[in-house]
Amino acid sequence: MSEGVNILVVDDRPEGLLTLKAVIDDPTYNIICASSGTEALRLVLNYDFAVILMDVQMSGMDGFETAKLIKQRRKSKDIPLIFVTAIDKADQFISKGYLAGAVDYMFKPFDPSILKFKVAIFVDLYLKNRKIIEQAAQLHELEKRETEKALLELEIESRRRYQSLADAVPQILWRTDRGGVPEYFNRFWYSYSGLSLHQSLIMPWESVIHAEDFLVLNEGWRVALEDKAGFEIEARLRSAHSNEYRWHLVRVLPEFDNYSELVSWIGTATDIHDQKLFQNHLIRARDAADSASETKSRFLANMSHEIRTPLGAVLGFTDLILNNDLNTEKRAEYMNIIRRNSEQLSKIIDEILDISKIEAGTLEVETTCLNLPEFLSDLKSLMMLPAKEKGLTLTFDLKTPIPKMILTDITRLRQILFNVIGNGIKFSTQGEIEVSIAMSQIDGESGLAIEVSDTGPGLTAEQIKNLFKPFSQVDSSLSRKFGGTGLGLALSRDFARALGGDVSVEESAPHTGCKFLISVKTGSLQDIAFVESIDVSVEIAAPLKVKANSLKLDGINVLFVDDSEDNQKLISHFLKHAGAHVDLASNGQEGFDRAMAGNYNVILMDVQMPVLDGYLATSQLRKNGYKKPIIALTAHAMKDERQKCIKMGCNDYMTKPLNRSLLVENIFNYAQITY
Repeated sequence: MSEGVNILVVDDRPEGLLTLKAVIDDPTYNIICASSGTEALRLVLNYDFAVILMDVQMSGMDGFETAKLIKQRRKSKDIPLIFVTAIDKADQFISKGYLAGAVDYMFKPFDPSILKFKVAIFVDLYLKNRKIIEQAAQLHELEKRETEKALLELEIESRRRYQSLADAVPQILWRTDRGGVPEYFNRFWYSYSGLSLHQSLIMPWESVIHAEDFLVLNEGWRVALEDKAGFEIEARLRSAHSNEYRWHLVRVLPEFDNYSELVSWIGTATDIHDQKLFQNHLIRARDAADSASETKSRFLANMSHEIRTPLGAVLGFTDLILNNDLNTEKRAEYMNIIRRNSEQLSKIIDEILDISKIEAGTLEVETTCLNLPEFLSDLKSLMMLPAKEKGLTLTFDLKTPIPKMILTDITRLRQILFNVIGNGIKFSTQGEIEVSIAMSQIDGESGLAIEVSDTGPGLTAEQIKNLFKPFSQVDSSLSRKFGGTGLGLALSRDFARALGGDVSVEESAPHTGCKFLISVKTGSLQDIAFVESIDVSVEIAAPLKVKANSLKLDGINVLFVDDSEDNQKLISHFLKHAGAHVDLASNGQEGFDRAMAGNYNVILMDVQMPVLDGYLATSQLRKNGYKKPIIALTAHAMKDERQKCIKMGCNDYMTKPLNRSLLVENIFNYAQITY
C-alpha cells in the first residue's frame, strides 16, 4: 500500500464502485473498495481512513446498519461517512442516515465535482489532524529527551561533585547555599551572561533575566525556601553575544545531607527557545485546524439551507402545477416562482465555482469596453424593483463627471455592484440606498470610486474582521434573520482587486447604516468624452443586436444530440417554437451517423452520453471532414471545460441550465455562417 490517504468506498454493485473510484480518483488517494457491509467492517479495523463513501441499499447488511457498527467501534467512530445513494429522498430516510452517523447525504445522480470537492475537504482535514498528531509526538519526544538529559546530568553531577562536569555542560548550571545565596556558576554561565565572577555572586539575575520573569523567579525562590522543595519556570535570559532574550527552562532542586537537612540548591537553565517557537507553531496549527473545521461545518449547514430552500420551492410548486385544477393566472404565478428559485440555485453554484477559482489562483478577467453611463442606468433600473418592494429609495449620484467608456470586466463589475447594493437593500428596512460615483486615482492611474450607503443595522469593528472571509457572515446562527451563502462580499473584494481596486467598509455606530467603498481601474481615458449624468443619451458605437425573443429560426435545420429525453423535449420545444426544424439523436454514435447523412445548419452536442460521448463524436465528425457549426452543451462551468470543447472541434460552448434567448441567438448567428 502506498503512502497516500486511504478512502473507503462501499457498494455491493461493481459498477457503483467503479463510478465512485473514477469520480474521486487522485494520485494521492488509496481508494479501497468493499462490496458488502461485512467487508467494510473488516477493512476499518486494518486501515486508517480519511473518509468513507457508502451506498445505503446493499444485500445482507445495508448501509445504515454498517454505519452504526462503524460508529460503535473506538478506532473508526470518528471517520467521516457520506452516504451516496439513489434511495428515496424523504426526510425520514435522510434523518435515519444522519442518526446512523453520516456527515452528509448525496443522491444519485450526483454532481461529480461536488462529491470530489467534499472528499477533498475531509482529506484536507484528515491530513492536518495527522500532521498535528505527528508534531505533538515529536514535541513529546523532545520534552522526554530533555528531561532524561537533565536527570542524567544531575546524577553525574552528584557523583563528581558539580564543578568538573558542570564546566563542560553546554547549559547554565549554578549552586547556592541553603539560603539561596550564589556560591558557584559554571563556565557556560559566564560565556552566556557576560558577567564577571564578582558580578555573578552579588547580583546574577537582575541584569540577565527579563524584568517580567524576574518577578516569577523571585516568587519561585520564596516558596522553595519556605517549603524546601524545588521548582521550575520558563524565563527569558539575555545573551551577551546577541543582546537578545531567549527562552530557558529554569529548574531549581534542593540538596540534602544524610540527615535530611537542606545544605544547598542546584540550578540549571536549559535553552528551549527553538522548542518554544515550535510548540507555539503547533498550537497555532491546531487552532487553525479547529477553526477550519468549525468554518467548514458552518458552511455545510448554511449551504444546505441555502440550496434546499429554493429547491424545496421548485419541487413544491412543480407539484402544484401538475394539478390540473389551476387557472391560468395561478399557473403563471407558480411558474415565475419556480424560475426565480431556479435562478437563485444557479447563482449559488456560480458563487461556489468563482470562490474555488480564486482559491486555486485561476480567476481571470476579460477586459472589454464598457459604456459606463448606460451600464449604471441599467443597473439602477434592475435594482430599483427590489428596493421599491421594501419601500426603500434608491438613488445614483455623480459626484464628478464620469467617462462614457472605460476598460474593465463587465461581468465582474456587475457582480460587485449587484452584491454590495443588493446587501444594502437586504439589510435595510427603511430609508435610502445611496450610490455615489466619482473619479479617483489608484496607484497613479485613473480609477472609479463608488460609495454605497445604506440605512441598515451598521457594522462594528469586530464584525468587519470576518466580513470579507469566504463562508463567513455577521450572523452565523441558525436563527439568523437574513439568508445568503456568505460568499458575496468575499467574491466582490477579490473581483475588485482583480480589476485593480478594492472593496472596503467603514465602521459605523449601531443602527446608523453602512458605507461600502468600491474602487476599480478604468484603463486609459485619453480622448474619452465625459458626462455629468447617467440619464443622458449615449451614442452606441456598434449596431444594436436583434433581441433573441424576436429572432426566427425559420428554415434552419438543427440536430440536437442528448441522451436525456426530458432535455430533448424541452430544447426541441424552444427551437420549434422559434421556427426551426429539429432532429434528435440519443447518443454520440447516433448523432455522428445522422450528421454525416443529413444536412444541418447547426449541431447541438451534449458532452456526457452513452455509447459515444460528445467529445469523441465531435472529434470524429471533424476527422471525417464535417465543417458545419457544433455547439457543445454541458453542465460543467469551469474554464478548462470550454477549452476542452473547443480543442475537440466545437465552435462554441454553452452551460446548463441553458438560457433560452441566448440559445436561439447563438443558433441564429451560427446558421448564417456558410462553409
